[in-house]
Amino acid sequence: MNYIVEGKDDKLFSAHRDWGKRFQRLYPEFTTWKNTKEPDRMLNIGYISPDYFTHSVSYFIEAPLVHHDYTKYRVNVYSAVVKADAKTLRFKETVTKKGGIWRDIYGIDEKKVAGFVREDEIDILVELTGHTANNKLGVLACRPAPIQVTWIGYPNTTGLSTIDYRFTDAHADPPCTTQKHVEELVRLPGCFLCYSPSPDTGPVVPTPALTNGFITFGSFNNLAKITPRVLHVWARILCAIPTARLVVKCKPFCCDSVRERFLAMLEELGVESLRIDLLPLILLNHDHMQAYSLMDISLDTFPYAGTTTTCESLYMGIPCVTMAGVVHANNVGVTLLHQVGLPKLIAKTEDEYITKAVELASDIPSLNTLRLGLRDSMLKSQLCDGRKSVQGLELTYRTVWHRYCEAIVPLQSKHRSPEMCGDLHSSTRNASTNEDFPANLIRKDIHLLACSSNGVTTLPSAPVTFLSPEGNNPTVSRTKTKRNSSGMSQPS
Repeated sequence: MNYIVEGKDDKLFSAHRDWGKRFQRLYPEFTTWKNTKEPDRMLNIGYISPDYFTHSVSYFIEAPLVHHDYTKYRVNVYSAVVKADAKTLRFKETVTKKGGIWRDIYGIDEKKVAGFVREDEIDILVELTGHTANNKLGVLACRPAPIQVTWIGYPNTTGLSTIDYRFTDAHADPPCTTQKHVEELVRLPGCFLCYSPSPDTGPVVPTPALTNGFITFGSFNNLAKITPRVLHVWARILCAIPTARLVVKCKPFCCDSVRERFLAMLEELGVESLRIDLLPLILLNHDHMQAYSLMDISLDTFPYAGTTTTCESLYMGIPCVTMAGVVHANNVGVTLLHQVGLPKLIAKTEDEYITKAVELASDIPSLNTLRLGLRDSMLKSQLCDGRKSVQGLELTYRTVWHRYCEAIVPLQSKHRSPEMCGDLHSSTRNASTNEDFPANLIRKDIHLLACSSNGVTTLPSAPVTFLSPEGNNPTVSRTKTKRNSSGMSQPS
């Protein structure tokens, strides 16, 4: 549904919420925990995912595993990886050498895994998968940790009321978003993603139009994201530039019938198949990354934008044209382009998207200059600054933990109306002294602050806030439920 529903009504939210209600009936829920409510003690952070291998999510989870302050945050990884690879082993070595814990949970019943989480006394459990393959949402449905979070792997609500927060940022989910979530949104400082590029990507090469004499547009996104509407817009761009070509790479193009149908759809829109290059899956990461050298300009998809593919494109020096929308899935490209200083490539309408692509293609020397400097700009941005991103993440963890210690819990299941949006507080803080957050920032809606390079915390350009779905009063207790001797509520 995320691929085709634009979020202009409650259809997506209702589907997730209704699924969550049905799913939670299958799992008994813990309602008490042994975790001591000491605001400033070391916190046990749990990360649960099946994607600790060469997978899209792995490029964004690496930063926390590497840059966490292990003297203040004990990292516990619950790995449901089906088949480990070199990246899995590298992650495991990183975590264990720093004093963290690594548990392999593939094939283990989710209720038993929830027991592991409870035994480990995890304070904040973060799931990184959402409704994607091999997820462990059943573990979260048991609520084995007092605070539970969804982050990175899925662009929508999980639908589970046992998950308290969904981490995002002010570009992906603007303060007055109309998209509904079961979880409370927490906007991280700067960007909700931190990209760790693979070391074997190879160099950036000059834009191919310099030697080809024509522009090549491209997309390496999942084929499901390339909807008829997307194809229609891309066809208009190709028709506007008769010499331009399009290269598209995705796994299903190994099948002749899929290739033929794709080309036929473009021909119906007035684009000759001879202008289109279709590439199947490329197994080796170095070869995959070097395939970006075939394109001059990357075209993003909508209403489900690229994430890893956009980061890869930018890292290889290729600017990406994206389109903003009303849901998170549509706006990931928006936050990525803001991070690398290319907001001018963000369109608001189809016509604007086409105009921006055509204008970008009209000046090949400028396109080449942009290409050769883009990787360096990206590496200097917060998008690739693991240490700074994790500082903001840790401040977030500490803040939600303070809220929990003071019995402040997130409001769930109802959307916060636009008129309730707004900045309530601002402050500065010396990160080097590790001073506590002021009480007024803990007790009410909170702005989290980004750490600057000189160690002084200042307000980011788009302050991060907790959004209470029903308003500005977060001091609402959890609904009481019947508990058995194990501290679990029984599913009704």
